[in-house]
Parts: sequence; structure tokens; C-alpha cells
Amino acid sequence: MVKWLARRIADLSLFWKVGFIIGVCLLVNTFLAFYFHHQFERLRSYLEKHPFFTYQALALEGLLLVEKARALSPADPQRAVLEERLKALAREGLGRKDDALEGPLGSLGLQGPPTDPLLQGALKGLLRASSLEESQKNLEKILAWSLRERRVLQAELERLARRRTFLDLLLGFLLFGFLLWGAFAFYAMVRRPLEDMRRCLERLILEGETTYLEDPEKRHLLRYSARDEIGRLGEVVERLLEHYSELALFRHTIEEDESVEEVYQRLGKVLRERLGLGAFILYQVSNSQDTMQVMFRSDPELECNAEKLLRADLCRAKRTGHVVSSLQQPEICRLFLWKEEAEHYCIPFMSGGRCVGVAQIILPKTESTWESLKFRERLRVAERFIQEAVPVIEAKRYAESLREQTIKDPLTGLYNRRFLEEALDSLVAGILRRGTALGILMCDLDYFKYVNDHYGHDVGDRVLRETAQLLAKNVRASDLVIRFGGEEFLVLLVDVKEGESVKVAEKLRAAVETHRFETPQGTLKRTISIGVSEFPTDAQAIWEAIKYADVALYRAKEMGRNRVVRFTPDMWPSEEY
Repeated sequence: MVKWLARRIADLSLFWKVGFIIGVCLLVNTFLAFYFHHQFERLRSYLEKHPFFTYQALALEGLLLVEKARALSPADPQRAVLEERLKALAREGLGRKDDALEGPLGSLGLQGPPTDPLLQGALKGLLRASSLEESQKNLEKILAWSLRERRVLQAELERLARRRTFLDLLLGFLLFGFLLWGAFAFYAMVRRPLEDMRRCLERLILEGETTYLEDPEKRHLLRYSARDEIGRLGEVVERLLEHYSELALFRHTIEEDESVEEVYQRLGKVLRERLGLGAFILYQVSNSQDTMQVMFRSDPELECNAEKLLRADLCRAKRTGHVVSSLQQPEICRLFLWKEEAEHYCIPFMSGGRCVGVAQIILPKTESTWESLKFRERLRVAERFIQEAVPVIEAKRYAESLREQTIKDPLTGLYNRRFLEEALDSLVAGILRRGTALGILMCDLDYFKYVNDHYGHDVGDRVLRETAQLLAKNVRASDLVIRFGGEEFLVLLVDVKEGESVKVAEKLRAAVETHRFETPQGTLKRTISIGVSEFPTDAQAIWEAIKYADVALYRAKEMGRNRVVRFTPDMWPSEEY
């Protein structure tokens, strides 16, 4: 119960908590003020009910009159005047107004008879006294009563003074306690969390995302658990730091990915698992060819409109470079396949003013979809992840394009000799590890110089391109077709059995021989000569085996061309290649 109450108080708004502190201070001070007021009212009431100072003055005046009367003879008329004045004082003390009273005191101003029986008896005795001695005794009783009441008042004043001292100390202690409590509350509720936020943001500015990547715990420096304004601000800062570190980690991760496909896979995983987007497709755009390619589907069975794959400009998001959403403008996209069942939210991938990709997010068709603040927040976060991914995607596409230019022949699209030099070591290691053979086919078009001389280099280039396509189409996907130079092609058959290389070579020779090359000058028919060797059957070194295939090719040329020749040791008697 105590913890629950403390939790509830901590979660109150700062307005109420500060108001509570001020209210308690005001309440305590009001209580103390009312207490002192009550005490002084009691004292005032006591003084009003017991005017002992007046009766003390009355007694002293009476005693003075008695002393003066004694000094006169009984027959002196002045003595009778003094005795009458004593009677007048007694009547005034009993509350009876006597306008004839004169003297130093004048009218005593007493209203009504005294309530104390002792004082009342003494005053009546003074009024009835027949001698100065009797008057003196009654006056001494009045004086004694007034002195006793004075001592009572002094005791009350001393007690009140002691209480005042105690209350002064209590008030000082309470004020100090409230000041201490207010200072601690201000430090705990305001200064410390704001200082933590400042340090976190300064670290983010000065050190960047590196500090959060190296030590993720540095994101969680805010230890303020209350749900007041500072607590909610701390949550926002915490979410900001977490979101920033997630984006930084995502960017660093995709920068280390090997290919564009891996980046799209990782982006798709974030959109599906981190943001909970159920159905979406990520497209990559080729602006040079005006085509789109599906790079990731949240569901392998999710359909896409094939029309925009062939004509990318039909996609409104790609063409305009703006977000296209049916949530705000129904039926804005005519290519969307599920207009009746779902909504779409398409985010273009913009780089350098060009659209290089599109994320099509498919949403349930409900009225609350766009009204949901959390959903719109997820879409904005998705856009942030896409913005982080786009520069990396473009950099990797550019790097792959540069690499393609260096390892691929621009005319035929086949790998070139540089690629062969880079890939050969790993290829050979795999062959030796698996204990299989690598078929090596060295192919050369017959009389290709005649084609260039009589039909022109354009026709020659066409013949080379179509020959490359024939070779690639008639081998397995795991095999490699390489333009070795000029009209020479090298075909590497991975994991072949003995004798299979010659069969594949015959298949390739026949495919070229029967193919018709259509040119502006008419139909051409060409032939090809192929030399065959196998590694490690024919040689222990891969380049030696390639040289032996080249030797077999030259033997095929010598034997009349348009044929396949398998290397035999007698073709190269030398021990060195």
C-alpha cells in the first residue's frame, strides 16, 4: 500500500507535486499563525476579565488616602472628604459609576461588578468600612488579590514565551525541512534527469553514434522512473537515443554487407520484425533500362503488378519521387492490385534527385489505419530506415557496376581474363577438396578475321555476342564461360567425370555449327574449334592444364578446324609450359 501510494505520488504532475510542497508549507504556517492568534486572544480575554492592574491601582490609591486621613484629626472636615473618596473608590470597583469621583485615577472605567468572590467581598467591605483600619485591611486584600493575579499572568506569559521559543524552533526546523525537501525534490525530479539528458545529448553530438555502437549501455543513463513531465521528456530522449543508435547500428551493419541483395534483405527484415509491417514489397529501379526488379517480399506469395516491372515510369512513386498513398487519396494508383481489399503506402528511394527504388507497403482497409498515431509513427520510422539504406544501396550498386566493368567483357557480357585470375585459386581449391575434375575447353571461332574484313566489325561483334550466348546457354549454371581474348572463349566445366568434357565440347561445336547468324548482309553460318584438357588429370597446375587445352585447340586448327580435340601428352613433349 505504501509503495503504491508512493508510486502514485511520484507519477503526479510537477504542477501538483510543487503545489503540494507549497501547500504543506502554507498549511503549517497557517496553523502556527492561528495557534499564536488563539493564545493571544486567550490572554486578551483574560486581561479583560481580570483587570488586576486597575484594582492594584485602586488599592494603592486607597492606601494613600488612608495614610493622608490618618494624618488628620477626626474633627478635621478634610478627613471626611478623604473617607468619602474611599467609599467612591469602592463603588467604582464594584462597577458603580460615580461622576463625582475625582483624583489621580479619575474614573476606573470598570464595567459591571467583579466576578471573583474574594475581590467582590473586599470591595464591599471597603464600602461598608466604618474605620480607617477596616478600610486598610480591605484595601490590602484587594492589593493581595491583584498581586496574585499578576503572578498568574506572569506565569502565563512565561509559559507562552516558552511555547513561543519551542514553536520558533519547530517553525525553523519545519522551514528548513521543507527547504531541504524542496531542494532534494528539485534535484531528484528536475535537475538530475535534465542533467542526464544533457550529458546523453552532448555525448551524441561530440562522439556521434560510435559510442553507442561500442557500448549500447550508454543509451540507458536515464534513471528517472516517474511518469510526470520530466519522466515523459526522459522517455522521449530515451526513445530518441535508442532510435538513433538503431539507425546507426543498421547503417554500419549494411555498410559491411557484401551485396545489394543482402542490404535489401536486411531492410526487409527490419520493416517486418522491428516495425511490424505485415505485407510489403521492395523494388529496385534501373533508370537506364526503365525497369523495376523485386528485391524483397514480406511473403513469397505476395503478387506484384508485372506491368511496372517492364516500364518503371508507370509507377507513380518512381515517376514523381513523392510518397503515394491511397489513405489520403483513394485509388491514386491504377496499378495497385487490391483496391477493394487493402490500402497502399509507397515510399520512393531517392538519391541525387533520382528514384532508385520503391517500398510498397500494403495496409488493411480500415478507417482507423491512418488515424492511428502509432501506425503513422511506424511509417515515419520506416522512411528513416529507408533513408539510411539508400546511400549504402547506391554505393554498393556503383561498386558492383565498377567491378562488373573490370571483370566482365562489355561486348559479350561474359567474364573476362581478369575475373579468371581472381577466381581461379578458389575454384581449384574446391576441385581438389572435392576430389573431382575441372573440364577446360579452349574455343576459337574459325576464320573470324574473314568476317571482320568482308562484313565489317559490327557484324563481327554480333557474331561474337551470339556465340557467347550459345556457349553460356549450352552449359550448366555452375560452369563458367570466359572471353579469353579476341575470338577465343574459355569454358570451365566444374566437377565433371572423365570423358564428359569432350561430350560437352561436341555439343557446343554442334550448336555453333547449326546456328544461323542474322546480319544486315544476310545469314551467316560459322564453325568453332575446341581444344579440351582436364585438371588435375592432365596437369597438376591449373595454368598448365589451360595451356594444354590451348595446344589441343591449335591441333584442331591444324586438322582442318570445326572439330574437338582432346589433349594427349604427345602434343606437348616439353616438360615446361
